[in-house]
Amino acid sequence: MELGKHLGKGIWGIADKTLPAVYGLGFVLLVIRVLPEEEFGNFVLIQEIFLIISGLAMGFALQPMVKYVAEDRPDSGAIISAALFLNLVFVILCSIVSVVGRGPVSELLNSRGLNTLMLYIPALLLASFARNFTLMLLQTRFMMKEIFWTDAAHFIGAVGLFAVFAHNGGIETAMDMININLISLSASSLVGLFFSRSLLRTRWRPQPASVRLLLDYGRFSLGSVVSYLFYTKADSFFLSAFFGPVQVGVYNSVKVFLRVFETVTQVIAMFVLPAASLLSSKGDYQSLKAVTEKAISFTTIGLMPVFVLFVFFAEWLIGLLYGGRYLESVPLLRVFALLSFITPLYGVATHTILGLGHAKVGFYLSVQLLVVSLVFYAVCVPVWGTLGATIGYVGTSLILTWAATRKLQEYVPFTLREILSRTNDVRSFIQSRFVR
Repeated sequence: MELGKHLGKGIWGIADKTLPAVYGLGFVLLVIRVLPEEEFGNFVLIQEIFLIISGLAMGFALQPMVKYVAEDRPDSGAIISAALFLNLVFVILCSIVSVVGRGPVSELLNSRGLNTLMLYIPALLLASFARNFTLMLLQTRFMMKEIFWTDAAHFIGAVGLFAVFAHNGGIETAMDMININLISLSASSLVGLFFSRSLLRTRWRPQPASVRLLLDYGRFSLGSVVSYLFYTKADSFFLSAFFGPVQVGVYNSVKVFLRVFETVTQVIAMFVLPAASLLSSKGDYQSLKAVTEKAISFTTIGLMPVFVLFVFFAEWLIGLLYGGRYLESVPLLRVFALLSFITPLYGVATHTILGLGHAKVGFYLSVQLLVVSLVFYAVCVPVWGTLGATIGYVGTSLILTWAATRKLQEYVPFTLREILSRTNDVRSFIQSRFVR
């Protein structure tokens, strides 16, 4: 399997994963620059809660669906039906918990505003439900063009709404941001339903055997997602608990730049997870090894300009984008730059392991991650504040990547020398596509 050829065909997929970067740029220029720090911090907290629930639903029902439907099984229709059922039940339960528990959560995080804002969590989950489900369903068939337009309805739509609000007085509260997201997520759900209508022609009564199949896999993939979400989201919660939402705003003024690493991870997942599932089901481990090595090499080289920008031009970048605000976050961006070397290994290792069907391995790795991230944040945040949260994030990422890479090598052996040798493939790919 030639990864270069696959990437060439998947240019829509790569374009799709640049959309969060476009959204992030609009978010920086039209929202963070003008939104009061406390309101920005409150929106970050409500967004993180929403994303945690969405991520848990993905690990519980949608990732198992991608795993099995990508294998082109004869019972794919039944698996889709079972995944929809499990996803719906999970989201409903989480919606109830978020409303009932909003009081204690707002007190724990030192934010009175959350008590009201959390009432809108069920609305956000409803608006995004079809979007999340159809995006994963389209991914199983590598329908990258359709995925792009589904995502564009949300990300580009939200940026357009940022501009509309800015023209009509600006974005002043966290509630303004929630309203924007409700509109853009709903639009994305409608587009996703349109593009996936042929894939949704199936029996909607879930079969017990398919439900059990997804649960057997989903309980372990859910555990992996729990740990990943904890170490990527808990930093903001720890900061809020100790210092309040204002410091959450300061920290997330620079954490927004991590969207570039999230985008890379999502691109890796889009290609590596289905490819690993397909190739392992055929027993073609030689091709899987090539895919793994090329994916690591391609993404590491691609992230080098990001590393240079974050380390050597951090002060200029933040000063330019925020108009002199949040300059205290410059050292944080330089520490986050280390993720340029960590992200490729992490993304390929974890999604290849999931694609191989070793969800239990991912679960055990995630338990270790949960413990390590808890220790990092509990020790570093109270002492160093925002810098401590940054150190905890990067340190946990490094340890997780080391553990996941060692485990992957048990199934797909590769060496650093073999990865470096794949730079020739990168050169050949660029020459064949862009040099005439």
